[in-house]
Amino acid sequence: MNAYDVLKEHHIVIKGLGRKISDAPVNSEERHALFDDLLIELDIHFRIEDDLYYPALKQASKLIAVAHAEHRQVVDQLSVLLKTPQSAPGYEDEWNSFKTVLEAHADEEERDMIPAPPEAKITDAEIEELGVKMAAKIEQYRGSAIHRLRTKGRAALVRAL
Repeated sequence: MNAYDVLKEHHIVIKGLGRKISDAPVNSEERHALFDDLLIELDIHFRIEDDLYYPALKQASKLIAVAHAEHRQVVDQLSVLLKTPQSAPGYEDEWNSFKTVLEAHADEEERDMIPAPPEAKITDAEIEELGVKMAAKIEQYRGSAIHRLRTKGRAALVRAL
């Protein structure tokens, strides 16, 4: 599987979790569990992009800078959401804002960086190899209890601040 397919499939996973969260009753055990899953997948996604995909496209530095700025925007909106209890009156508005920012980032990434822009100067073979590495990292992180604990711990810390 090439890097483009890995990213697109992971976007589908993340957007699917977003839809399931929206459909679950607010402040329910189901919604909390789905949100925890989303946090894990989002962290994995940013890691594979920041550690593998973006460095491989480093020649397209302007687009990479935009992508990093979008990651910061997603994280900023996530921080606001994490600080808003699901039982709070404004929670659903914060959730919808976060989901909109997250989906916009995924859509823009697919539009602007899949396939890689010509200035990235990356070959089809490199895209294939990168996809294998990215898929392996996704599975490694998904199977890591330490990764899950670290992600939940960071979320708890943000909520507490």
